[in-house]
Amino acid sequence: MKKLILYASKHGTTEKASALLAEKLTGEVERVNVQKKFPDLRGYDYIIIGGSIHAGQIQKEIKKLCEDNLNILLDKKIGLFLCCGLEDRVDDQMKTGFGSKLYEHARVRGYFGYEFNFDKMNFLERLVVKVLAKVKESKSSIYEENIEDFANKINESLT
Repeated sequence: MKKLILYASKHGTTEKASALLAEKLTGEVERVNVQKKFPDLRGYDYIIIGGSIHAGQIQKEIKKLCEDNLNILLDKKIGLFLCCGLEDRVDDQMKTGFGSKLYEHARVRGYFGYEFNFDKMNFLERLVVKVLAKVKESKSSIYEENIEDFANKINESLT
């Protein structure tokens, strides 16, 4: 079965998480940053979509992908994942970002953690993170165990 991981990443966290996920999935896996190109979805059996939340919003490319291709995606096996700092809001963020129909259709949903990489943030982003998240320096908290569980669920569903 051909699997496609579609992602968008502002500071590299979702890109990093998607690479870790691709390593753990069995079979043929392709990763595509939708901010750079967009493949034909019909050639894949399982589509995984991932994004991150910044100022309460998922990347516009992910939102547009989900809206413009909803009918195709609803005919596919789907997995959704997010990287964001507010774990207690993940389900709400997923419903808003990916759309409630796609959220309900997804066979697997995952929270892969977050990073605050001050070196990749502009002044305003650093200020917001310092005030709202009360973080004073770069911090990485990618949940590899969540990524492994997510991959295992997909791998098991395809055997």
